[in-house]
Amino acid sequence: MSQALRTFGRIVARHWPALMAWYLGGEALHRLLVELSGFVGGHTTLGGLLLLPLAVAARLVSYVAMYLTVRPSLLHSRREDAGGIREFGSATLAAILPFFAFYTAWGLLDVDQIDFFRIASAIALADSGYDLAQVGDRGGLIAVGVLPVTVLVVALVARLLFTRFADRLPRWTIILATYAEVLWTFMLFTLVARWWNGVLDWFAEREAVGWLQGFGDWFAVNLAPVAEVWEGATWLFGILVAALIVPAAWLTVAGVIFGTTFDSTPSFGRWGGGAARGAAMSVARTLVMRLEGLWAAVAVIWRGGPLLFGVYALAYAAWGFAEQAGTRGALQLVGGHEASFWAGFFPLVTVAVAAVAEPLRVAIVATAYDSVIGRPQAGLDTRPSGLDDEAGEVGVVALDVEQKRPVGVLRKQEDEQDAVRGRLDGA
Repeated sequence: MSQALRTFGRIVARHWPALMAWYLGGEALHRLLVELSGFVGGHTTLGGLLLLPLAVAARLVSYVAMYLTVRPSLLHSRREDAGGIREFGSATLAAILPFFAFYTAWGLLDVDQIDFFRIASAIALADSGYDLAQVGDRGGLIAVGVLPVTVLVVALVARLLFTRFADRLPRWTIILATYAEVLWTFMLFTLVARWWNGVLDWFAEREAVGWLQGFGDWFAVNLAPVAEVWEGATWLFGILVAALIVPAAWLTVAGVIFGTTFDSTPSFGRWGGGAARGAAMSVARTLVMRLEGLWAAVAVIWRGGPLLFGVYALAYAAWGFAEQAGTRGALQLVGGHEASFWAGFFPLVTVAVAAVAEPLRVAIVATAYDSVIGRPQAGLDTRPSGLDDEAGEVGVVALDVEQKRPVGVLRKQEDEQDAVRGRLDGA
């Protein structure tokens, strides 16, 4: 416990200004990109769709930067061979999928899309003279259809091409690869969310749902104790989500950013014979390595043990309570005003409080992660990230020898690939 407190204090003392700067920069860029995508969406929905994922990516990049900033102060997770733009790019790529999943599940993606639609529709309606027939392909309305599916497919194909030919492309193309990854992931979660909302609406219209609601109302009127138990269980479930699932999700995101790996573990799969070559196996290898990294990051949640995670969850809950209290205190300090005043001032208050709170959250999560890595029985380690070269320069070479050995632990696999390249170079 004393070691964790020292790690937490070291992070706060050394990195608070940098963490605050990264957070404020990410929020400012996020807001700017939402406004810009809404403006473009008012003239063409497709153009707005191509810009809106960058708003989410701005927040992702800021959090990746914050966690990598504190890494030198982590006793068990720091690496002398880590750092630089190479690791930053790879950590951003690896964190896109879990971050977007968390972002969508917590409703933040809906908030961005609502703001985007509000701005775009206002511009489109004004330009069309408030004639809906003249709006056409603009206004920022995102629905399941040909346009978002086409964007998803094109972005995914572009990402796979970047992965396949990474060794032949200039280094700066990692920016385009990252954008393609962000775009197809954004569209995937957007379509899944739209589909899920459609499923919920369909169920809500079923007669059975109405019957169940009536049955619940009858319990509430005639059996009040049962209704109170149900409401209490619902309240308890919400508390458990906030107290356990949210901090666990942040711990997973941090684990992906830091490049968590197992000390020893069987691989996710074994490659087949030598007939399958080229892009398909290269892409498959990429997915397997991503899954191994994500699974190792998820393992951080329970390999620290119930005591360590319990202390972490309590610390996170205390942070959440303090953050909410700080926001309420700041609003009470300002006092009552008209709605027009709060429309512009409320976001400033919340960002100001978050600029103080977010570095503390990063410090809490990073400290918990480092404590888990420091436990020998956890069987976890960190590794410096490479620049998305899981399927680029070594992909085909690795596949040429897969039929002779299974895919092993990541570090062992990389060492063997280096040896193969050395033998080929010597030949």
